[in-house]
Amino acid sequence: MPNRISKTTMLAIAAAATATVAVSVPANAQETINLTAISGYPPPATWIGSLVDAYMPAVDAALAKTGKYKINWNKGISGQIVKPRGELEGVETGIGDLGVIVTAFHADKVPLYDVSFKTPFTTLDVGLASSVTQKMVDTFPQYNATWRQEFNQVPLAPTGAVDNYMLWSAKPISSINQVKGLKVGAAGPNLPWVLAIGAAGVQTNLADAYNSLSTGIYEAMIVWRQGAGAFKLCEPAPFAFDASLGGVNGFSLNFNTDVWDSLPQEVKDAMQSSTAAWVTENVKRVNDGAKSGLARCEAEFGTKVTVASDAERNAWAQALPPLGKQWAEQRNAAGQPGTEILKAWMDEMRAANQPIARHWDRD
Repeated sequence: MPNRISKTTMLAIAAAATATVAVSVPANAQETINLTAISGYPPPATWIGSLVDAYMPAVDAALAKTGKYKINWNKGISGQIVKPRGELEGVETGIGDLGVIVTAFHADKVPLYDVSFKTPFTTLDVGLASSVTQKMVDTFPQYNATWRQEFNQVPLAPTGAVDNYMLWSAKPISSINQVKGLKVGAAGPNLPWVLAIGAAGVQTNLADAYNSLSTGIYEAMIVWRQGAGAFKLCEPAPFAFDASLGGVNGFSLNFNTDVWDSLPQEVKDAMQSSTAAWVTENVKRVNDGAKSGLARCEAEFGTKVTVASDAERNAWAQALPPLGKQWAEQRNAAGQPGTEILKAWMDEMRAANQPIARHWDRD
């Protein structure tokens, strides 16, 4: 008689086979997480080039140590998803999962980051501006609270934007007296600097600057050497007046809160720890770009730089209203520690022996 396999035996064999299949599937299969990073700016902007070339690889390297997670980066930069100034809303609404917010464009929404713009003629060290801003964020919880409570965002790190602003123009300028009546383009927080010496200020951004200078929408612009070289602004504006206006913080790398909360802790840790790579590379690119940007402007467009005398620099600084004190009082009235932040900021700058032309917290 043929051997008969009982029903019980067949079930046992099936169970064993199932168990074998289950064991053959890796218990720690890698999970891919799709993330879209947004910016209206292209990679020549240091904060975006550093995001792509330093931050993303640093995150990838951190996650590769365990191999549990992999990020599939969608680089929604160069205005593909949002235009310049649209990053804040884009991250807030979830159009982008993360992005670099240009805080200089949103002083009305995140005013605590504006302290560096209210204290010009203070520092030429963009690395210092970055580290002191981080110290302010770590010291005063109101910085993070504003992002989280009002804009559905988790800030990871700030970084500096500029080593030293200069006035670039179509015609030579050697004195602040020549600025009176001139149409001067500037980001919003820079406008008070030129209005105080009689300029007709025009609010603008780096992405629009070349066309605006070329077509005469404005005749001069407050910009830094790296920006002037990278965006060829020195072609329509080949003359620069350097009064050591100084550098500022201007960016914050942020995540959409809902996206951030959904990430595994290991991924969050990698995202946070990798900000050091972003900040370091951005500062390096700003500093290196200051030299190469000016060199390009001189070689290709015949740029001439006029360095202001100490008297001219001090005259410009003293012509400004008490920007720091006004800012602090406005923040105080809004329930934020404006006076404390301003003093802490200036104390850090004094401790670092910066070339301060005006002690803004002592006006």
